[in-house]
Amino acid sequence: MIRLAATLRGLAGMTALVVFTLLMGIPLLPAGVVKLMSPQGPLRDRATRAVLAIAKFWARCSNAIILGVGGTHVATEMEMQANPDGRYVLISNHQCWADVMLLIKAIDRQLPFPRYFIKEQLRWLPVVGLACWALDFPFMKRHTRAEIEKNPGLRNEDFNTVRRACKVFHDWPVCIVNYAEGTRSTAAKRSAVESPYRALLPPKAGGTAFAVNAMRDVLDGVVDMSVAYVNTPEPTFWDVLCGRIPTIAIRVRYLPIPLELREGDYTADPEYRERFKIWLSDIWKDKDRAVAALQDRASPAQRFADVDHAATPTSSN
Repeated sequence: MIRLAATLRGLAGMTALVVFTLLMGIPLLPAGVVKLMSPQGPLRDRATRAVLAIAKFWARCSNAIILGVGGTHVATEMEMQANPDGRYVLISNHQCWADVMLLIKAIDRQLPFPRYFIKEQLRWLPVVGLACWALDFPFMKRHTRAEIEKNPGLRNEDFNTVRRACKVFHDWPVCIVNYAEGTRSTAAKRSAVESPYRALLPPKAGGTAFAVNAMRDVLDGVVDMSVAYVNTPEPTFWDVLCGRIPTIAIRVRYLPIPLELREGDYTADPEYRERFKIWLSDIWKDKDRAVAALQDRASPAQRFADVDHAATPTSSN
């Protein structure tokens, strides 16, 4: 009976999300068409603001549906000053599709609306694809190693995509989001790549470095987000909708870009590339420790602060 109630809850939430998203296509379509047809200038800017307002409204209502139907509590620790007019590169771990919406909720009104590195295939999704295009999301090809070996010219294609997108973001407040693991972390994927981490996949430095390089003259810094589904090592979006995950912990913190990473070219400088990989790897080690502790069913921790407190040795007299 309990399982049936959870399934019905999930179905109700999914139905509400789909219907609401389709309805939001009604105002989105004319705003997107105006942007498509307009040259650079005031009219195109107004269309972009209209699309952004629609996206914010959709995200807030969608999060209300997801968390309201599922009854999940989100414990957010904001360890940086609010700056909705800033320009940041945001890095985060990635475990299920709920992460995308939770990220928006965590920084809503505190930091600029996020733009994601997303797969080229998502361009063709109804409503969502149009919104992503109108918000200037970078659509990434993500060529395989075999494809690159066959055609080396593909190696820098994604970098050029990021660079073009970042030219637009020079004039707009933005959080450029990169899920550095490249995909959702699961036990099977961690085993397949022999990940050295308990809860995370090894981070790929390229996407983050591309964005940092392209935005360096206006960038305010890097935002590091960690997401943990408390006591749930293998979370799914369906679990969240069905109310099977009572608590989700999120930490948002500011990371200044080290001086040695402010100048350099990730694609052309091997030494710079190695420094960037080491810097990101150190961040991931700390992130993995905290996320794994929160997802351990035997752990009483419910927030990232609990993990920090438990890891801090106490002095004795």
